[in-house]
Amino acid sequence: MIAEEKIQFLQKTELFAELSKADLESISDIVHEVVFSADHTIFEEGAEGDSLYLLVDGEISIIKADTEVLSFNEKGYCFGEVALIDDKPRSATIKTVTPTRLLRITRNEFYHALAREPLIGRGMFRVLNNKIRHDLEVQMSAIRKEVAQEESMRLAAEVQQSILPNEEITHPCISSAGYCQPTNSVGGDYYDYLYLPNKQVGIFIGDVMGHGVHSAMLAAMTKSGIQTQIRFDASVPEVMKAVKRVTEEDAQTFIYMTCCYVIIHQDNRIEFANAGHPAMLHYRSSKREFIELESQFAPVGIALPDQNPVTHYHSTETTWEPGDLLVLYSDGITETFNANAEMYGLERFKKLLYEKRHLSPIEIRKAILSDLETYQQGESIHDDITLVVAKFL
Repeated sequence: MIAEEKIQFLQKTELFAELSKADLESISDIVHEVVFSADHTIFEEGAEGDSLYLLVDGEISIIKADTEVLSFNEKGYCFGEVALIDDKPRSATIKTVTPTRLLRITRNEFYHALAREPLIGRGMFRVLNNKIRHDLEVQMSAIRKEVAQEESMRLAAEVQQSILPNEEITHPCISSAGYCQPTNSVGGDYYDYLYLPNKQVGIFIGDVMGHGVHSAMLAAMTKSGIQTQIRFDASVPEVMKAVKRVTEEDAQTFIYMTCCYVIIHQDNRIEFANAGHPAMLHYRSSKREFIELESQFAPVGIALPDQNPVTHYHSTETTWEPGDLLVLYSDGITETFNANAEMYGLERFKKLLYEKRHLSPIEIRKAILSDLETYQQGESIHDDITLVVAKFL
């Protein structure tokens, strides 16, 4: 950059805009052009602040604690001035994003120039004032986004709570106790009770991939799809197809759900389909043993590597007797960890259920949640916890 180009450039910067041409000529003698390739560290956080820089062309990135905070490609952008003024270490790391050309002024040269021309001080004030305004706008924008996100999460949490049953099953053949607790304020777990024709009772449990608003919304859409479907055909294959349609057609991004759908018949039959969900536990009171009703299908919305996408669902049948238990749950229960990183596990879960088998569903639910809390030893949960305990009468 020749002297005349430097003068024209400096005149357009906030730092030197008020200087006369003569003063700019003297300033141009003390600024030094430096060129860096892309991904070059100009200075690091904590280093001595011995210079300030003016951006001629290219782009720089401001990094704090290994995280990019901002980037700039504005010609004339001034950086490095704060450490130069307060004589403290650099507060951030500056790296080039693209090949970048700068004008550099050392601390001594800057102070000598400032002593000759006080108007440089006014320029520095403008630089700092504009940065404060910019930082304030960035903070306000972040606050507005945070408030909007909190409101979105609040509404999603309300939606999620609204889709859960308001009361337990009231039926001559079965009593129940359900529970759903998301990891955060909003999760992707969901369960429902369905009163079907011919005094049949349906139970549905689902676990949408991930947590947050999107997962909660898909759970709500699933409930709506199921409620619509059972008006026409409540059979296991047709309800599972309806869930598949909701997950694959209405979801805007890749997402999947594990789920179980169960129909309990008065003639002592249980009809079900399990799509990638943890095996339901059926306690057979006459034999004093647990049967694991395992998954027959891949999660809805995903195809396993060795399988084609599911296009048809079928139901599996078993029988129930008075005194039997049917327990549906999400893996947030069995995969709960304690302070020693030990998993709660299926065997401990089954042992507890066996010990409490004589109690009511509500009492069994209370015992499970209490045992989980004891096992966690104060550790926070890492997945949604959903549970349905059903007892046959």
